[in-house]
Amino acid sequence: MSALAFNLCLILLPLAAATALLVVSRDHLYAYAYSESGARRIAARVADLNGELIQLDFDRQNQWDALVALELRGNDFHAARGFLLSGAGMLRSRAGSVLTQEDASDSEIEAAALELLTPSTRERYERVAAQQTAAAPDTSPLGTPDDFLMLARALISEPESDPLQFLLTGYSLGLAGDLSPRMHAGVLALLDASRREDYPDELAAQVLRLLRDSAPINTFAAAAQAQEGPLTYERAAVAFRSTLVATKVQQVRTMLDQIGAISEVTSRGTAALLLTHATSLRDLPRLQLLAQAAGDRVAAAAKRLPRDGRLIDAARGQLTMNQDLMAALVTAGAALAGLILIVLMKLFQGAHALWRRWRDDDDYAGSELVEISGSNWRPL
Repeated sequence: MSALAFNLCLILLPLAAATALLVVSRDHLYAYAYSESGARRIAARVADLNGELIQLDFDRQNQWDALVALELRGNDFHAARGFLLSGAGMLRSRAGSVLTQEDASDSEIEAAALELLTPSTRERYERVAAQQTAAAPDTSPLGTPDDFLMLARALISEPESDPLQFLLTGYSLGLAGDLSPRMHAGVLALLDASRREDYPDELAAQVLRLLRDSAPINTFAAAAQAQEGPLTYERAAVAFRSTLVATKVQQVRTMLDQIGAISEVTSRGTAALLLTHATSLRDLPRLQLLAQAAGDRVAAAAKRLPRDGRLIDAARGQLTMNQDLMAALVTAGAALAGLILIVLMKLFQGAHALWRRWRDDDDYAGSELVEISGSNWRPL
């Protein structure tokens, strides 16, 4: 009976665990939602990751100052400000303790960190910061109708060419529905990322596959060629709209909105850099949470840290419980408890049997061994 119960628990445990994972995926119970307390922890983790760029412990403040100055000379104010805000994790000394106030805002931390910079770096930082203006988001299309027509003709003549520019231009021109300013920012950042040498191949394949599925190229080419007369922008636009797959288009719009949200809270360049740290489209919510929580700290981290997944791991979501998930977890817990109980019971029975045998050996240690043959007993 114990063997039967053990095997049943051994089968039930992985089934219940798999059911729990399916419920989490089906009901989207694990979400990367923004919260004030979570944002402070994520910002601290990113600051600590930036601190790993410091090579010499005895000279942390000078190296921190040099990193800020280096980014300022490279005209990357967001990365410079990111290193400035990461002072608590990069200095790790009494000097950085003034930057660890729990309720301090980024502007307060920035003001306190400026006092720790050398006068020349502080002066350069303040001068560059004064030149930074809150520019309105770029909502202009990625290309003109003439650009879209040229790309369409090239794609029809060479169907095997890369359609990324064509598809993004179509979305940018509103042929799949009007885009919000955030989505426009996502289009621009995605195109910038696709032109980088460190753009991950797996992410590139998934993005292109999603865009292709939303507007199949072969269907577009057939619809465009089926029209009478030379191909014009109006006819190409009609053909493009006729090929759209509504469910896939919504997924593309969600993707562009997530990338645009990163660009909105940091910069277009930071959004493109963060995409180089992703391995799949499932990483986009984590990147968005990183940007919202860590701000310019993540701009510095995305630029300097290796693409080993540690930056993405700094963003951690929250699990929401529902009735199905609770039932699956209770079942898995009961199966695991049953396995442990049966193993402990068998260990106890084995130890008890061994102890009884040892005690029986002690009880008969002084007796003589005899040979029994029929009815005659003869001592050995």
